[in-house]
Amino acid sequence: MDEQRVDLALAFLQSQPGAAAAILEQQPMAQVAEFLSGLPHTYGALVLAKMLPQYTARLCRIFKPTIAAGLLSEMDISLVATIMRHCRTDLCRQLLELLPDKTRLACRLLLNYSEDAVGAWMSANVSTLPDECNVEQALTRIAEDRQAIDNGMSLVVDRQRHLKGTVTQVALLRAPTTTPITSIMLRSSESISARTALKSAIDNPLWADRDSIPVTNRNQKLVGILRHQDFRKGLAQISNQIGQPQNSDPIAGIFEVYGSSLLILFATFSDIVSSKSRQRR
Repeated sequence: MDEQRVDLALAFLQSQPGAAAAILEQQPMAQVAEFLSGLPHTYGALVLAKMLPQYTARLCRIFKPTIAAGLLSEMDISLVATIMRHCRTDLCRQLLELLPDKTRLACRLLLNYSEDAVGAWMSANVSTLPDECNVEQALTRIAEDRQAIDNGMSLVVDRQRHLKGTVTQVALLRAPTTTPITSIMLRSSESISARTALKSAIDNPLWADRDSIPVTNRNQKLVGILRHQDFRKGLAQISNQIGQPQNSDPIAGIFEVYGSSLLILFATFSDIVSSKSRQRR
């Protein structure tokens, strides 16, 4: 297998991570851990995200802690928290300390809630704006907050983090820069409690006209948003409806091209990296 085939295989991992996960889950776990450890974290995280959280947690016990933390830091925070729930307490604490600051804080927030509660599945990195700023200040804040979820909308709060309304980026771009955002925002304090049971949120009327709902704590302070896609994942997880990935045509194709296992790719990939390292010396 040459470098071109390695590139093709990596492209497969990127475009068909679910199929790759199904192949790898059929292999000995120690070899899977070695294979994923040798990949760039962005590729490995895509595959891990398609595996069962319980399976990923078992892999985290085998990975070097720095490798596990590097892979987790590339994944959605709600999924990271779910994986952490299946790790031993000592391992969970160790991995949390190795995560980037914002990821660690957000993950700890989610872990404070039971797995079947809204708070365990919300996104904490949400774009928020203080209600006293103007359009120019709001656009600057949005541009600087690169880690916030970009869904074209920001939540407006007061200094006590009580929800006051929402404002879209389109509305901000159309308004004069000195306009107070309170004059162009949609006033609304409707939210859902972080401690609400997921199953109780199914019939929440707020789903009728939006794909995310603001989440507040017991003091009515904003702590995140619940995206409908995360809501569905949460329901599937607590209902034990997440199953092992099923074999499909892409899996058959990768076997035809690369042999009986993606682990062959890892061996070749490692040889190429080692060869290049020797050449540089």
